[in-house]
Amino acid sequence: MSTHEIDEDEIDIKEVFRTLSRYRWTILIVVVAATLFAMVFAYFKPNIYSSFSTIEIGIEDDYRKGNDILEMATGSGGSHTTDTEIEILKSRSVANHALQSVDFSHRYYTTTNMKEYELYKSSPFDVNLTKGYNLSFHIYPYSQNRYKVKVKGIDKNTDQKWEYNRVHTFGKRVRGDHFSFVLSPKKGKSLVNKHYRFVVLDDELAVDSAREGVSISVAGKNTNILVINNRDTVALRAQEYANALADVYITQSIYKKTREASKTLSFVDAQLKKINDNLNNSAVKLENFKKDTKIISLDTQAESIVESMSTAEQNLATIKIEEGMLNILYTQVKSGKNLETISMSGFYSGAGEQSGGQTLTKLIQELQQSIMKLKNLKADFTEEYPEVRKLRRQIVQTQKIIIEMIKNMKKNYSERKKLLEQSIAEYQKKINRLPENERVFGGLQRKFVVNEKIYSYLLERQAGTAIAKASTVSKNQILDSAIYPRKPVEPKRKLIVIVGMILGLILGISLAFLRDFLDDTINSDEDIKQITNAPQLGMIPNMGKDKEILKVFRSPKSSAAESFRNLRTNLQFMAPEETSQVISVTSTVGGEGKTTVCANLGGIMSLTHKRAIILNLDMRKPALHKKFNLPNSAGMSTLLSNHAELAAVIQSTQYEDLDIISSGPIPPNPSELIQGRRMKDVISKLKLVYDVIILDTPPVGLVTDARMLMRLSDATIYVTRAGVSKKKTMHLAQEFLTDSNIKGFSVLLNGVDIDKNGYGYGYGYGYGYGYGYYEEDKATNSFSIPYHEYLHTFQETLLKYSTSFSNSVKKWWSSSR
Repeated sequence: MSTHEIDEDEIDIKEVFRTLSRYRWTILIVVVAATLFAMVFAYFKPNIYSSFSTIEIGIEDDYRKGNDILEMATGSGGSHTTDTEIEILKSRSVANHALQSVDFSHRYYTTTNMKEYELYKSSPFDVNLTKGYNLSFHIYPYSQNRYKVKVKGIDKNTDQKWEYNRVHTFGKRVRGDHFSFVLSPKKGKSLVNKHYRFVVLDDELAVDSAREGVSISVAGKNTNILVINNRDTVALRAQEYANALADVYITQSIYKKTREASKTLSFVDAQLKKINDNLNNSAVKLENFKKDTKIISLDTQAESIVESMSTAEQNLATIKIEEGMLNILYTQVKSGKNLETISMSGFYSGAGEQSGGQTLTKLIQELQQSIMKLKNLKADFTEEYPEVRKLRRQIVQTQKIIIEMIKNMKKNYSERKKLLEQSIAEYQKKINRLPENERVFGGLQRKFVVNEKIYSYLLERQAGTAIAKASTVSKNQILDSAIYPRKPVEPKRKLIVIVGMILGLILGISLAFLRDFLDDTINSDEDIKQITNAPQLGMIPNMGKDKEILKVFRSPKSSAAESFRNLRTNLQFMAPEETSQVISVTSTVGGEGKTTVCANLGGIMSLTHKRAIILNLDMRKPALHKKFNLPNSAGMSTLLSNHAELAAVIQSTQYEDLDIISSGPIPPNPSELIQGRRMKDVISKLKLVYDVIILDTPPVGLVTDARMLMRLSDATIYVTRAGVSKKKTMHLAQEFLTDSNIKGFSVLLNGVDIDKNGYGYGYGYGYGYGYGYYEEDKATNSFSIPYHEYLHTFQETLLKYSTSFSNSVKKWWSSSR
C-alpha cells in the first residue's frame, strides 16, 4: 500500500493546535474540575500557624582546670553541644514538663460553613473526663440545661462496634460502658452552635501530638543560638507551647546546677562534721602533751621530716578519694543503669589528669549523647530500626572502652599509692629514730595541721557553694519569646488553586493527546493524507440532527450548500462535459452519510439546470426515498428483476431537473441483480436522457456489489465520516485507487465539525473561504462580501506566516537532535 511518508520526529504545529482545539471542551472541563477540587481542598485544609522562640546556649568548657578534691566528688557533668541541647529539647521528658502549662489533651471543635474549627480556650464548655480517652464525642445542645451525646467506637476486648446516643443534663456525670465524663458550661458563655465535638487525648498521644509540630534548628552556622519553631492549628497554642518549651529548658538547666550545689553542700557538711571532731581531738591531745612535756616546738630536722610526711599523707588521701570515685564510676558504667546522669566535671585533679581523666570525661559525654539519641529514636521507632541498632552497638562499644580505661586508671592509682605508702614508711622510720617526746609531739602536730587545713578548706567551700546555689543563673538564656501569630503560614490557598489549575491544564492536554492517540477514527483531511494518497474532493460540514437534510435546497446560503458547490466544481474535472457523467457514491459501512451526500449532490447538480437522477442501489437498507418523501413500492429491485419498466420506476421530485429511482422492495438476491446485464442497460438508457447519474451504492466494506458499480462509473466518491470512519478501513481506498478499472476515484470527508476539529477561515480556499461567504447578514439582509474579501486576504497572509513558522520549528527541531 502506498502512503505518504511521515517523519516520526517531525512536529506538526498545526496538527498540535488542531488537536487542542478539537478537545478544547475536554481540556476546559478538566481544568475547571481540577481548579474546583483545588479550591475545595484549600478551603477545607486547616490553617497552620507558626510561632518560634530563640535560646542562646552557654557552652561549657571541655574540662575544668585545678585539683579540687570536692569537684572530683560532686562536680557537674560534661560539656554541652548544640546537638545535645537539640536532643534534650526534643525529648519526651521536656515535652511532659511543658504540657503541664499547655493543654494538648482537651480538644474542642465546632463546625461553621461546613468547616470544622478547633476552639481551644474559647470553648463554651469544659470536660472532666475520667474514662474514654481518644474517643470522639459529638455534642448537640437542646437547651441551656440539656444536650445530646453521640459517640461510637470498637470494644478493645471483643472487637465489637458500639454506639451511644442519649440526652443528658449539663453538670451531671455521664457514664457509659466505655466512658465517663462531666460536661460543664463556662460562665458567661452560651452554646450558640448546633453541633460541637470534643476529644480528650491520653498522655502518650498528647505528648506525641505536641512533639509533632516542633522543630529545633540552629539559627546560623557557628552560632550557639537555637530556634524552637512550633506549628499548630491553633495560633495561641502554637505561641504558648513554644514559650513553654523554652521556659522548661531554662528551668531544668538551673535545677541541674542547684541540684549539684546541693550535693556539694551535703558532702561538705558531712565532711565538716567529721573533720571538726578530729580537729578538736587532735588539738586537745596536742595541748595536753605540751603541758605535760613542756615542749613548745620541734627542732629544724624533726620539723622538716614531719612536714614532708604530712604532704605525702595528704597526697595519699587524695589518691584514695579518686580511687573511691573510680570504683563508684566503674560499678555504674558496668551496670549500664542511669548512665546519662553520670557527673564528671572536676573529676581530674593533678593525678586524674595524668591518668587520662580528660579522655574519660569526653568518652562519658559521647556515651550520654548516644543514650539521649537512642531514647528519642525509640519514641518513634522499634528496636529493629537500623539507626536504633547502630546506636545500641555504639553504646555497648563505648561502655567497654570506658571500663577498660577505668581499670587502667585504677592500676595507675594503685602503683602511685604504693610509692606514697613507701615514702610515708621511710619518713616514719626517721621519726621513730627521734627522741620519744619529739616523735610523739611531731605526730600530734602533724595530725592537727592536716585537720586544720582540711577544715579551713571545707569552710571556704561551704560558703562559696551556698552563695553559688543562691545565685545560680543558667548559662542558657531566652533571647526572644514566641509571639502570637496573626496569619497562618499554611496552607497557601492561592498557590494551591494555581497549582490545581496548572495541573488540570497539564492533565487536560495530556488527556486530549491521549484521546487523540487512542482515537482510530478519521477526524480530518490530515488523517486521510497520512493513510492514502487518494485525491480529496473536499469536506462536508456536520449537519447534525437537522431535519433539513437537503441543505442545497432548504439553506442555499449555508456552509453545507457551499461545500457541495465546491464538490460539484471538483467533479467537473473528473469526466468530459460533452458526455453524461456517472458518479458512484460508496462508503465503508453504513451511517457515514452516503445517501445524504447523494441527495445533496444531485440537488446541487440540478441547480445548474443539468438533468440529474439518483439511483438507490443500496437495496438492503434503502433510505433515499425518505429524504424526498416519495413511495418505495417500485424501484431498482423491480426494474432489475424485470418486473417493471424503466419509465415506470423513475420518480420526479419536487425539485426541477432532479429525479430518483428508489430501491424498491428489498429483494432476496440484491448482489445478483446489481451484477446482472440489466444494470448496464439501465445506465446506458439513462445516459441518453440525464446529464448526471448518481449511484447510491451499498457499503463497499460489507458487500462487493459496489465494486462492479464503481467500474461502470466515470467517477467514484468514497465517503468517510469524521469521528465515525475507522483509519484501518482506509486501505480499501488505496486498493481502489490502484485498480485500473475504477476511474476518477476520490475521497470525500463528511460530517466535519468545524469548531471541534479546528477548521475555520483560511483552511483551503475551496472550503474555508466559502464557509460563511454566502451567509446572509441577519441585520441588513444583505451580503457582507467586502468584509470577507478583506478577511480572505488576512487569512492568506496568516497562513503564509504560520507555514514559515512551522518550517522554522521543524528545522530547529532537526538541528537540535
